[in-house]
Amino acid sequence: MRPTPRMVWWTAGLLLALTLVAVVVTVRQDPVADVPDPPVSTGIFLSVVPVAGDLPGGRRQTLETAMADVEAAADQGAAGIQVTADLRWLCTTPQCDTAPLEPVVARAGELGLAVNLHVNSTPVWMDERGRWFGPEGADALRWADLFAQLVARFGTDVAGYEVWNEPNYEPFWQQGPDPAAYADLLKAVWEAVEAVEPDAQIIGGVLSNNDLGYMSRLTAALVERGGNAENRFFYDQLGVHPYAGDESRGFDPGRSAGSADVQTATGTKDMTFRGIERLRAQVAEDEGIWRDVVVGEFGYSTTPGTFYFVPEPRRAEYLTEALRLAASWEWLRGFTVYTTLDDPDDGFSIAGTESEVALREAMTGRRD
Repeated sequence: MRPTPRMVWWTAGLLLALTLVAVVVTVRQDPVADVPDPPVSTGIFLSVVPVAGDLPGGRRQTLETAMADVEAAADQGAAGIQVTADLRWLCTTPQCDTAPLEPVVARAGELGLAVNLHVNSTPVWMDERGRWFGPEGADALRWADLFAQLVARFGTDVAGYEVWNEPNYEPFWQQGPDPAAYADLLKAVWEAVEAVEPDAQIIGGVLSNNDLGYMSRLTAALVERGGNAENRFFYDQLGVHPYAGDESRGFDPGRSAGSADVQTATGTKDMTFRGIERLRAQVAEDEGIWRDVVVGEFGYSTTPGTFYFVPEPRRAEYLTEALRLAASWEWLRGFTVYTTLDDPDDGFSIAGTESEVALREAMTGRRD
């Protein structure tokens, strides 16, 4: 049957109405803009110690062993390596020595591995109290200059530069966690890096657990300092260490977000692994930017009576499940298991265990 003019107009009106409804629903479901980041490698990262860096048992990393570690990461199917840039050691003067990092970064590049630099610690000449007193005031600007020296040397050969280590956790910000002080540090780093390599990717937060309260206050502090979507609130990617558990046990990584909240001085911490999804959504709501995420540390300890305790072989099962979940998150830009270093005194070490087998199988795709 041929359509009449009335049928054509009625159909067109219906289609227009449905289109408007679809637009409204879409806007309501996605209230923030998804700002794409430059493409970077995704997948599992393995820790590699710089040349002359400390190894378990009082040993030192040599050039030969460092190259062997990088090559082993490539052979095992890792996407990249994470290297700690300890400024207390690398910057014994205001001029940093990048030589211990250079062969590791160069060899990783030759093998197609991404590199994340975990930049932390305060040099003794800046603060004699210790490496984990976060740089504040004028020291934040001095620390940012040291950070920028690394960026000037390596540029985009490094996929991401992490700013500090767990500033929301008192052992690593020993004067007491302070979102405003860390916001000052992030801004100082961002501005120093912009002057030498605007395309470098800055990883901010680097939080202990999925700390919703601290992150909310951090975002507010960044806004007060001029942070906005245009300058990305002074960082590119969200760093987090989403350890799952409490003082005596580790939680199944599949446990629902919000099912194990604890309260701290700065607000709510979600102690589940999947809380990372909740944290990312909160940041998107607060900032208007859907962030890519870097898991700089995640693991379980096999030492009874300690944080995140899980015995083998359950630890291997939990690690496998966490990696499976992580593989489904297209916004995840790296996952480093803590720790692949062979340290018999560290219950988190997976060397020689079923968890190490599980990790290797995940990297090579053999596990079902």
